[in-house]
Amino acid sequence: MKIAGEDHIAQVISSTNPIGHRELPQTLGKIVGIRPLTGRKSLWEYNNWQNHIQVASALDAGEGRVLVVGGYELGTAMIKVEKKGDGSFGVTELFRHNDFGDHTKPPILLNGYFYAQFSTNSKREGLICMNMDGKIMWKTGREPLFDKGSMILADGLLLATDGKTKLYLIEPSPEGFKPLASAEMFKEPSNNKS
Repeated sequence: MKIAGEDHIAQVISSTNPIGHRELPQTLGKIVGIRPLTGRKSLWEYNNWQNHIQVASALDAGEGRVLVVGGYELGTAMIKVEKKGDGSFGVTELFRHNDFGDHTKPPILLNGYFYAQFSTNSKREGLICMNMDGKIMWKTGREPLFDKGSMILADGLLLATDGKTKLYLIEPSPEGFKPLASAEMFKEPSNNKS
């Protein structure tokens, strides 16, 4: 990503996971800025990320904003990175909540809105749309679920699997879920052992 005209790599570092090992220290994760040509880290650092199994990469949301999402009920954080007068970089948390996220991939950003498939171990929010301020515009919930499926943007439309058997063609809109077509693409596994 570019911040103040300079190239940065935003890396997300997981927090430690003490589940099952309470004797181990629990540390928060980080989002750090790295200079691409030298690998020098800590151009900037955000130290309040709590996802202990980080899969999705950071997303460049423009104007120095970085969006990070996770699963496991740990949601999303948006930070803003700005260059200071002395040439160093500062970080401001714009928002952090558990109303939006994605276990497996970064969200898709289109026309100032983020789209993600937010189903976790205990949340079933389905396909969900969020604005740049962190406000949830809509979510499908369990109908359709979009449980940890795949999603891409092609020619201004979303192609998304529901995580089970269906593929959807969706018009991205902050006004609501607008499926244009769907098709059964996969079969449910058979429990028949004959």
